[in-house]
Amino acid sequence: MSAFEREWAAALEESRRTFSLAGLYEVLQEWQGRLASAPAVDAFVASGYDDSEFIGMAELRGRRR
Repeated sequence: MSAFEREWAAALEESRRTFSLAGLYEVLQEWQGRLASAPAVDAFVASGYDDSEFIGMAELRGRRR
């Protein structure tokens, strides 16, 4: 099962419990954003830029807490 299918299934279950479509819309918007940014990510990876000096998101999030 793909990541989209897992997220969609979870949102669908939530919508059944809450009678709200908000979770389903959120999943769709998030995946539309991911799909829209995929070409830029692919181009960056293919360009061979060295990103080893960047800080990982997990580390960055940990610093904010």
